[in-house]
Formats: sequence, structure tokens, C-alpha cells
Amino acid sequence: MMIRRKRSGESIIAQWGCDENPDLFGGFIKLRTSLSGPAPRAAARKPGWRARLPVGSVFAVFAFSYGVYYGFSVFYVALLEEFGWSRASTAGVFSVFVTVIGLGGLVGGALLDRFGPSRVMPFGGILLALGLVATSRITHLWEFYLYFGVLCGFAFSLTGWVPCVTVVSRWFSAKQGKALGIASAGIGLGTVVMVPFSQYLISTVGWRSSYLVMAAVALLGIVPQTALLQVARPEKLGLGPDGRDGSVKGAVSRRPPASREVRVVDPSWAGRAWSLSTAVRTRRFWMLTGALSLAVFAHQMVFVHQAAYLVDGGYDKMLAASMVGLVGFLSIFAKVTWGEMGDRIGRERTFTLGTGALVSGILLLVLTRVAPSFWIVLLFAVVFAAGYAATPSILSAATADVFGGRNFGSIYGAICVGQGLGSAFGAWVAGYIFDVTGSYMVAFGVAMGSAVLSAACLWLAAPRLVRRLVRRGT
Repeated sequence: MMIRRKRSGESIIAQWGCDENPDLFGGFIKLRTSLSGPAPRAAARKPGWRARLPVGSVFAVFAFSYGVYYGFSVFYVALLEEFGWSRASTAGVFSVFVTVIGLGGLVGGALLDRFGPSRVMPFGGILLALGLVATSRITHLWEFYLYFGVLCGFAFSLTGWVPCVTVVSRWFSAKQGKALGIASAGIGLGTVVMVPFSQYLISTVGWRSSYLVMAAVALLGIVPQTALLQVARPEKLGLGPDGRDGSVKGAVSRRPPASREVRVVDPSWAGRAWSLSTAVRTRRFWMLTGALSLAVFAHQMVFVHQAAYLVDGGYDKMLAASMVGLVGFLSIFAKVTWGEMGDRIGRERTFTLGTGALVSGILLLVLTRVAPSFWIVLLFAVVFAAGYAATPSILSAATADVFGGRNFGSIYGAICVGQGLGSAFGAWVAGYIFDVTGSYMVAFGVAMGSAVLSAACLWLAAPRLVRRLVRRGT
């Protein structure tokens, strides 16, 4: 639809929903700006709040979707009690779930590059709700694998980590680490709210009805707002990265200049138009894949089994679920802190500090059995949250430093195949070790070793040698 209006002899044309700009929010902003123009006092702030809206939408997507993701740990306990399945076979459902997410990331990233987030994310939200409804009706283990593992897993590849990180990386450059930290803090909010809420529902109305409630939350929380608020690229709104006014080539931003700027250290690498086929031939691609897969391998060995470990140790089920939620809550602040720290002191140094916190958190979890105490459980949640939060904030920004560009969605989707495999094996291996040895101690030792190797891989990937942030004028 074309709208023409004369003003002072000029023809103003606003495009709504055309093929060049399929994003509904983008069409709304262009229409409103073209017809009314920016308010004089708001003009300086306008680009900034436009950039924040897609990131706020990603925050909400993370909150609603990852409430389902990490809620598995409390549903896991309920299903073990009802059906008596082995821990390895039941945890294997989560392994299939995250494997499908990882493999589906290839599809999700490519679809996002092609169709944009305002189409891909709502479709994923609908699939996720359908998968949870189907999961609420299971009576056999294979149904759990199919409905939650496969269907919900593929839905996550369209609403989860790959599309969300791709959106944020396109909207921010100098403030990318901070923006990713803020957006991924939605995962923490979803965890702290939805995991204890899921346990409450399971205790009161049963796990089947609880899955139906989660389906409604996913449908209403993801679909409408992503269809309205997501815009594929800032250029579609006449903006540049970090919310700068980019409507005129070479225009100077109306906003005060940032105190830091991106410096290209390796112009030949940074200036290359990377595609998936060229990226996979580089060592950096595989080091980034290794860093991500080894980190999440360690995370999921703990995340999926921490509630069961605490309950086995004599702790109350609600306390165990609350600690899972507390890890999520504390990670909200930790992700923002790590993201900004990564912008300031570099991705490698920051991630190494986070790895130290992660290893310390796992040691504290072991100590909850050696010296049972509520305060040790609480300290575990605090320290583990800090360590876990470094991965989403830093590794995604590091990947954008190395392979940022038009095809970032496809490249990052391929790297996240390793994330899916790492998560899958982490959850399953910990369950298998428990079934064989009757203890999680060996599994937690493996998790700590994996975390250390993850940090080593990031140093070998060396994003600091491609791009890094420096203070203006240095």
C-alpha cells in the first residue's frame, strides 16, 4: 500500500508491508516518521530507542523460551517418579532436544538471513506451543523423545539462541557485548520465574497440566511481540549500528559519540565477505565451535542434574527448584556485567575469569554433599550463576568479532551445531555416569575439565586479533 501526502510542495511516500520491508514494526516506524516527522526534542534520542526495541523483544523471547528450556530439570524429576525410566534414557530426551536445536540452528540462521525475524520467530513460537501441548499427553518414552526432543527442539532453533544473537549482533557494534549481555539476561529472568513456577504447578496440578500452561506462556509471550517489534537490520529504518542515524550516507550521528569504538586489527580478515562455506575452512571457526560446545557440555552436566543431585542429597524438592531459579536470576546481572567487561578488557580475558567462577561453582555443588548446609547450596547458586553467565555474553560477541557480516546468521547457526551436541552429550553423559557408578562425582570432574578447555579454545580463536574495542583517540 502506498500513501502520498503533499507537504510544502514535497511528495512524502511511506511504504507499508512491501516486499522490500516485510517487517511490520519497520513499516510502522517508516509510516509514522514520514507523515509526522520526528519531534524536535526527541530527535536526538529517537535512533537509540528504535535500536532498543528489537533487543527488548529478544529479551522477552529469551525469558519465555528458556523458561521452558531450563524447566526440564524439574519435569525430569516428576517424570522419573511417575514412569520409573532410567536417568540416562530420560536425560537422553534433553540430549535429543538440544541436538535438534543445534542442527536446526543451520536452518534457523539461514531462514533468518532470508526472511527476517518478524516471520521466523512467530512461527517458531507456534511450533513450541504445539510441541508442549503434545508433550503433556505422553504415555511412552518414545513420545517424549518425539514431541519434546524433536518438535520443541526444532521450534527452539527458530526462536532460541541463534536467531536472537543474530538480531542483536546486527543492531550493535561498539556496544555489542553489553547489548548481548542485556538481551541474554532474559534467560535468567525466565529461569528464575518459570522454573519454581513449574515446580509449583507440578506439585499442585501435575506435570501434564503444567506443560499446557507452559504452552500458553510460550504462545502468548513470543508470537505477537516478535511479529510486531522485530526488524531484521537497522538499515531498514535508516539507522546504523548502535542506534546511530544512518539515513544519509556519511551522516554524523545526532547522539553523543560512544567513549569506545571498534578498531579493526586485521583488515584483510575483517573486510572479507564471509560465507558459511569459506568460514568452515578456517581454524578460527573450529576453535569458536570448540569453545562453545565444551562450555555448554560443562553447563548441561550441572544444569540438567543439579536438582536431582540436591534431592538425592536429602534437600527439599522446592529448595532444589528454587536454586535452579536463583541461578537464572543471578545470571541476569552477571550476563550484563560480563558483556560490558568483555567490551572493556577483551573477550578472552573476561571468559577466562568466567571459567574460573564456573569451576568454583561446581566444586561448591560437590561440597553440598560433603558438608550439607543451606548456605553452601546458596553460595553454589551465586558462584555457578556468575560462571555460567559468561558463555552467552562473551562467546556470541567473540563470534561476531570474527565473522560479523551479512551471513552471520548462517555461520553462527553452524557453530551452534557444536553447542547442541555439547549440550546433548553433557546431559546424557552425566546421567550415564550416574547409572554406572551411582554418583555424579566423576561427571562433575569431567565438567570442570571441559570448562578449562573451552577457555583455551577461545584464546586460540583470538578474536582480539581481528577486532577489538578501544577508547576514542587512542
